[in-house]
Amino acid sequence: MKLYVSILLLFVLVACQTKEPYDPSNHLSKQEQQALLLSTVRYFGHLPKKGTHENKFDEVFDEYYSKLVLDYTLEAYIPHDGYEYYMISRIAPSLKQKKVALAIRVQRDAEKNITYYEEIFRTWKFEIPEMLEKSMMLFDLMIKGEDLSPYYPQNSGKEEFIEFPDERTYFDTEERRWKLYTVSDPETSLEQEEE
Repeated sequence: MKLYVSILLLFVLVACQTKEPYDPSNHLSKQEQQALLLSTVRYFGHLPKKGTHENKFDEVFDEYYSKLVLDYTLEAYIPHDGYEYYMISRIAPSLKQKKVALAIRVQRDAEKNITYYEEIFRTWKFEIPEMLEKSMMLFDLMIKGEDLSPYYPQNSGKEEFIEFPDERTYFDTEERRWKLYTVSDPETSLEQEEE
């Protein structure tokens, strides 16, 4: 009986570890999770009133961003190939409670300064169970180096997965924000279009 219980316990532990390899608490303390979000919220968060991409790091916006970060949930995290990969979610405007997920890749120097920041994909808004299922599947494919283009809106048919990037929108790693492919107005960003 003791052997049976030991084998069952071992099976449960292994199953939990393989099922949740991206659980943030497996890699980061609660304080480290919060610090991770605070260190990048000025990239993925909405601009404050009177905020621009040029001034969003000014101290005057510290309080705004420290409150804004509370709207986000860290859904997944893993260090991989010299980068930190993580996925966040936030409530999206909708009649029913829905969320969008955003997958991010970050690299830091020895002093923890961000040297590379990229938003890999943003999902459509889904009710929470569907958002978690689809976004975790996409996150897993991303970590494994799989091609995500079959899940872009122009390729996925009627089933929705990824909203951005798409045939019109890309993430500019130099400016660290979503932008539209356009010849006539290269300064147009996704955020400006949404407003």
